[in-house]
Amino acid sequence: MQLKKFNIFDFFTMLVPGVIISILFCISLSYKYYETWNTFGSEKYTVFIIISYLCGVAMQQIGNILDEKVLYKYIYGGHPREIFLLKDEYNKVLNSELSYNEALKIREHIIDKYEINCKNIKNIKQLNVLVFSYCLILEEKNHLTYKSDKMLVISEMSRSLFLGCIFTLFLNFFMIYKYKSYYKFYMIESILLLVLAFIFAYRKVQYEKYRYNSVLKTFLVYMNEK
Repeated sequence: MQLKKFNIFDFFTMLVPGVIISILFCISLSYKYYETWNTFGSEKYTVFIIISYLCGVAMQQIGNILDEKVLYKYIYGGHPREIFLLKDEYNKVLNSELSYNEALKIREHIIDKYEINCKNIKNIKQLNVLVFSYCLILEEKNHLTYKSDKMLVISEMSRSLFLGCIFTLFLNFFMIYKYKSYYKFYMIESILLLVLAFIFAYRKVQYEKYRYNSVLKTFLVYMNEK
């Protein structure tokens, strides 16, 4: 089996968050295990990069599960691809009523141009998913996804860093409980981690919305030029 090339998406959504999260872990563990870390030779840096990448992969996978089980269920009330064209739900994904009306035009255009038989589609949510998929596929085919891809990377990266802050918080509480030392340091760091976790959670949600709006606006321009 041929391995996928390590690309820019992997770098910013897995390796970079993994390195940052590993550094956070190292800071929290440094008071107790710094001398142990120094006993390793130069190979410790290779080990650090490998662990960082694996950590980034784990955070991304946990983040995917978190999206499905928490974000889409309790924040959006459904997957964004399903609800972005629902009259009572679109404002959870799209920026304005104008964006919603433009998205409706896109749906009608795709149904007519590609002769989609709506009778074969079970419900409106399934149709919405199909419409968004058509937009993405056509934009990828015409190399128009640079902006939306950038927003996807920021959203995924922010989600991983949010999780990293939360896990580091739990590590701090464990260190306080187990060793009962450096209490002041861990409390200050924990407050900073809470602030960062809030910022990253906000960025994750906002840039995911930006991405959906970007995909639709880009397709609208593409559609009008044809």
